[in-house]
Amino acid sequence: MKLINRINSKYLELIPDFSQEKTERFTSLILTLIALSVFGLFAISPTLSTIAKLQKEIDDSKALSQKLEDKIADLASLQQSYKRLENDIPVVFDSMPNTPLVPLLIGHIQSIAKDSNLRVIQIQNSETELFTEVDPARKYYFYTFSVTADGNYENILRFTDNLTNLQRIVSIKTVSISKEKDTAGALQLNLEGIAYYKR
Repeated sequence: MKLINRINSKYLELIPDFSQEKTERFTSLILTLIALSVFGLFAISPTLSTIAKLQKEIDDSKALSQKLEDKIADLASLQQSYKRLENDIPVVFDSMPNTPLVPLLIGHIQSIAKDSNLRVIQIQNSETELFTEVDPARKYYFYTFSVTADGNYENILRFTDNLTNLQRIVSIKTVSISKEKDTAGALQLNLEGIAYYKR
């Protein structure tokens, strides 16, 4: 029993005496700090979440800004490439026109024959398709043409070479060269070609 009394008296010594002025000040200070911490946590918590949200928005904005800068650089590169090719664009579009342009092709063939010193006997073209219905799977259309002309071998070679180097896309399907009966040294050219166009 004495031991229990002694332990109780020791515990009582540990409990502060609130009647003393020092103890009251210390307790007030501790309670004030605890109250400030609790209320401060509630007051700062929305601010901390706002700061975290704003930080995430800043990071997202930086990533978006980097992507936009990359796109701007890509567009600038494309613009430089376009400027380099700008003069070639009409040539590309003229190589496969949107319409058959049969009279224009015949005019080019006659001009090439004249420059090659060939005498044109006949130029014909096959029927061309009219665009009644558009087929999205079809990329291009074509028609055939044939040329009959006479001249010497070198002129015929020059003519076929110039025809294949025409700005418009044409291909030679068949070529036959025969000797004319009446004229010595003259050859007759029979050429069949294909001219392409798109819708």
